[in-house]
Amino acid sequence: MDVSFDEKTMEKLTELATEANLSVPGLIEVVMHQFANNVGARCYTGRWSKGEVDDVKGFRYCVQWPFKPGFLEAEGDKVKKWRLE
Repeated sequence: MDVSFDEKTMEKLTELATEANLSVPGLIEVVMHQFANNVGARCYTGRWSKGEVDDVKGFRYCVQWPFKPGFLEAEGDKVKKWRLE
């Protein structure tokens, strides 16, 4: 999987990862695991008429995060994979 982020988002992800002693990919994996596996996670979409560029209609994305915090208990192999070097 290949994802990229704008500079502002990458700066915030780096800050959050550093606070948690994780690499940025490790932080993303932990956060997305919690998002996808907790009740209430949704991503709603709908057209956005003002967002048209090059004849492609814009879309709005509304991310609904789960309502409860979750704990991810990571075994050593995951910790090693995610941790900052």
